[in-house]
Amino acid sequence: MDNSEKGHAANYNEDEARLAKLGYKQNMKRQFSGLQNFGFTLTNSSVLIGIVPLFGFGMMTGGPVVAIWGWLLVAFFVTFIGLGMAEICSTFPTAGGLYFWTAKLGGPKWGPMFSWYEAWFNMLGQVAGCSGSVLAAATYVNTMIAIWEPTYEVDGKKNFYIMAALMIIAGIVNTAGGRALKIASLVSVFIHIVGTVVIIVVVLAAAPKLRSAEFVFTDFEDYTGYTSAGASPVFVFMLGLLQSQWSMLGYDASAHMSEETEKSYVNGPRGILLSIFASVMIGLGLALAMTFGIQDYEATLNSALGAAPQIFVDCAGKKGGTFLIFIIVFAGFLCGVATVAANSRMIYAFARDGGLPYSSFWTVLNKRTQMPLRLVWLSVVIVIILALPSLGSTATLSAISGISIIGFTTSYAIPILLRITVGSSTFVQHEFNLGRFSKPIGWVAVIWTAFIFIIFNLPQSWPADNMNSFNFTPAAVGFLLIFTTLTWFLSARHWFKGPVSEIALLELDGVVPVNYDGKLEAEEKSN
Repeated sequence: MDNSEKGHAANYNEDEARLAKLGYKQNMKRQFSGLQNFGFTLTNSSVLIGIVPLFGFGMMTGGPVVAIWGWLLVAFFVTFIGLGMAEICSTFPTAGGLYFWTAKLGGPKWGPMFSWYEAWFNMLGQVAGCSGSVLAAATYVNTMIAIWEPTYEVDGKKNFYIMAALMIIAGIVNTAGGRALKIASLVSVFIHIVGTVVIIVVVLAAAPKLRSAEFVFTDFEDYTGYTSAGASPVFVFMLGLLQSQWSMLGYDASAHMSEETEKSYVNGPRGILLSIFASVMIGLGLALAMTFGIQDYEATLNSALGAAPQIFVDCAGKKGGTFLIFIIVFAGFLCGVATVAANSRMIYAFARDGGLPYSSFWTVLNKRTQMPLRLVWLSVVIVIILALPSLGSTATLSAISGISIIGFTTSYAIPILLRITVGSSTFVQHEFNLGRFSKPIGWVAVIWTAFIFIIFNLPQSWPADNMNSFNFTPAAVGFLLIFTTLTWFLSARHWFKGPVSEIALLELDGVVPVNYDGKLEAEEKSN
C-alpha cells in the first residue's frame, strides 16, 4: 500500500518529509520528473560540447589513441565517482548537493571547514564548465560564418561578445520559470541523443574515405613538443585525457535539482548514473565517427575553422557541415541553460546557510516561479566574467576546461572521501547503496581525482613559453585555494557552521514523520 492510500500525498509528501528530516522547508516548487532531472544532468555534462570543441586538443596530445582508449579509460574511473556520489545522493537529496553531503559526513569537527572548501570548489567547477561550454558554442557561431565567408576572421572579442549574448538568453530562459526549463530539458535530451546520432551517421556515410581501424585504434600523435624533449608518450597520453574528462562532468546537477524533483531519493541517484552511462555511449560513438572521418591529419589539425568543423565540412560539404556545427551550438546553449539552473541552486543552498555576503538578499525566491532568480543572474554574470581572458586569446577553452575539471572533480571527491573515512560510522545507506563495496569504490574515485588534479595543472605544451597557449589553470586553482584558506582561518571559521536547519519535523504540518533511518514511520506501521 502506498502513502496515497493512507491519506497522504504519496511521493510529494514523502519528498517533503525527507527534506524536513534534513532540516529544510519545501520552498522551491517540486515540479520536475525523473526524466526531466536526467535531461538537466545529461545537458550539464553535454558530451557534444565536450568532445567536439576539444577534438583538436586531443589530436595534438596523443591523437586517435587518446580519442578512443582515453575515452574508455576516463569512463571507467568516472563510473566509480558516479557510484560514490549516487549512494550519498540517495541519503541526502538536497539542492546543496555535495556541499550539504560534505557538512553532514564531516560531522561537527570537520564538516564546517570541508563544506566551506566544497562549496567554493563546486562553484568554480560549475561556472567554469558553463563558461567553457557556451564559449565553445559562441566560437562555433563565428565558425559557421567563416565557412561561408573565407575572409571573415574569428577572434577572441567576437567569441566573447556572442558568448555573453548567449548567456543572457540562457538567463532569460531560467527566469521564465519551470515550464521553460522543462521544455529546455526535454529538447536537450533530444538534441544530445538524436543530434549525436545524426552527426555519426552523416560523417560515416558522407566521408570521401574512412580511416583504417589500425589508424583509429593504434595511431599516436604528439604536437605538444614533449616527446621531442624526451618525455614519454604515456605522459602526452595523460595530458590528452582532458578532452574526455571534460566531457564527463556536471552530473552533480541531478543532486542540485533534487529539491525540485519528484522522488528525489531515487531519481537523483538514477539521474547521476544514467547521465554517465548515456554520455559514455554517446561519446564513444561520436569519437569513433570523427576519428574515422579525418581526411588529412595535418590539414585538419591546422585548419582555421578548427579540427572538428573541418572534419564536418570535409565529410558533409559546406551546407552539411554548417548544419552539424549548428547542432553543437544549440547543445552548448542548452548546456548553459542547464548549468545556470544547477549552479544557482547550489549557490542558493550555500547562501541559505549564510555562506555568502548579504545572504538574505540572495536567497529571496521569486513569487511567480518560486526560483532563486537573483542567483540565476549572479551566475550569468560570474560565468561571463570568467570568459574575459578569451578577449586576448583564442586558446582559452582548454584552460577553462582544466579549471572546470579541477573544480568539479575535487568537489566530487571530498564527500566521497569523508563518506569512507570519518563519516563511515554514521552514514545510513538508503534506496541506492553500494553495500560492502562502498569503501573500495570510494578509494578508487578519490585516487583518480588526485591523479587528474596533478596532470591537468601541468603545462599543455613544451616549452611553456607561448602566452597564447598558456595554461592558467594553476593560477585559477591556486587563487581559489588561497582565497578559501584565508577566508576560512581569518573569518569564516568563527561563524560558518555549514547547513543550518530551517525547521523541525514537527513544524511541517501534514507530512508523514520520518524516523532515524529515513524510512516513513507510516510504512513501518503497515508492515
